[in-house]
Amino acid sequence: MGIMYISSMLKSRGHQCDVLVESLESSNIANKVLSESADIIAFSCLTSDYHWALKKAEQIKKYSNALTVFGGTHVTLNPDEVMLNPNVDIVCLGEGEYPMLELADAVDKHEDYSQIENLWVNKNGTIVRNDLRNLIEKLDALPFPDRKLYSRYSFFKKRGIRPLHLGRGCPFSCSFCHNASKKALFRGKGKHVRWRSMESVLKEVKEIKEKSYVKVLHIIDDSFGINREWLKEFIQKFSFIPGERTAIHANMRADMVTKDLCEVFRDYGARHLRIRIAVETGDESYRREILKKEISNEILIRAAKLFQKYKIHFVTYNMIGLPGETLAQALDTLRLNVQLRPTIAFCFIYQPYPGTELADYALENGFLSSEMLKNLGNTEHQGFFHSKSILRQKDIEKIVNLHKIFFIVAKYPFLFPLAKPMASLRMFSPLLPLLYKIYVQKLLLQRKLKDKY
Repeated sequence: MGIMYISSMLKSRGHQCDVLVESLESSNIANKVLSESADIIAFSCLTSDYHWALKKAEQIKKYSNALTVFGGTHVTLNPDEVMLNPNVDIVCLGEGEYPMLELADAVDKHEDYSQIENLWVNKNGTIVRNDLRNLIEKLDALPFPDRKLYSRYSFFKKRGIRPLHLGRGCPFSCSFCHNASKKALFRGKGKHVRWRSMESVLKEVKEIKEKSYVKVLHIIDDSFGINREWLKEFIQKFSFIPGERTAIHANMRADMVTKDLCEVFRDYGARHLRIRIAVETGDESYRREILKKEISNEILIRAAKLFQKYKIHFVTYNMIGLPGETLAQALDTLRLNVQLRPTIAFCFIYQPYPGTELADYALENGFLSSEMLKNLGNTEHQGFFHSKSILRQKDIEKIVNLHKIFFIVAKYPFLFPLAKPMASLRMFSPLLPLLYKIYVQKLLLQRKLKDKY
């Protein structure tokens, strides 16, 4: 979404831009980039993409004088590290619409671009660290995201899922999440949580439905449901938009799940709602004290019962392999999911993302080295939250084994007594990744056929 917003801003002011997705290209993306003769080559980086992006920037820099710009969550929280790389010319911190527009304007006019707010610039070997600008308060002033950008790939045109933003920012400060660190970084730079107007959102939804194939709107806000009265009105008005009823996917905190909101969901059509709630861990004390997430097991159970009462499909998100976690605690997470009875229980192996409070906690308590954290996301850790942990602690191998059967046991609770011995016995270890892969492939096939989750 960030890339599409930046593209629409640039195009609205007369600039040209395109996107390349390496996994959908037939050859090395660097060669394709070089053939475009671009002035600016930008990479949007999560931690998992960062080392890949550095390698591509190095390949491109050998043959191009184009400016390389790195942005995204990983870069925003770790700009000093990024600027040490000789193949990175500029780092963009935070929201990129206006900084990238000002950069493109300056490049077109052959003007100095080293003083643009939100940008750190390598100017002849000296790093210019510019101040942060205020967060964008009037989100309606932004042009709608450039959804045509990805239409060069049939993969995206055929997909029935379209992302949508209702607003920006999250009011909570969970220790494992980037939002807490971003709130600290942008303190004093305006409201962290901002909302678009109802009119703007509904206008964009109508445009999406008119111009593309869509079965599902994936609302990617961090705080879906926190503005409850606004959301209730939105769902009610959304139901009157002409055409086939569109399913809605969204992430929601369990303490935002209320009876009156579920009634609105029911009236819209419960079978069209796919809500995800994050359990994180079944250990309530750990959730509160270490993860800084003030949600009790009682609240999670109450939310699950409301969803079941109104026949709303819901998914749980869980993490195991947390810093200092024991196998018993990980089994508590599985046990809680058995009690919640979600449609699907997604489970991921915790990864300590640089710049987050929980990663610092893992470092300080010896579960992780700074060198391991620096290399997170490199070739050895591709797909890491589905495969392995880099933490050094007791039970971690058993917990990684438990991850491979978590989905299945949550789906078929009668298997729960077998979970601990299967995770603990080494004789099962080689079989569990294969079992996990088969089950995930089954889920992906179901999603592809039904396009529901």
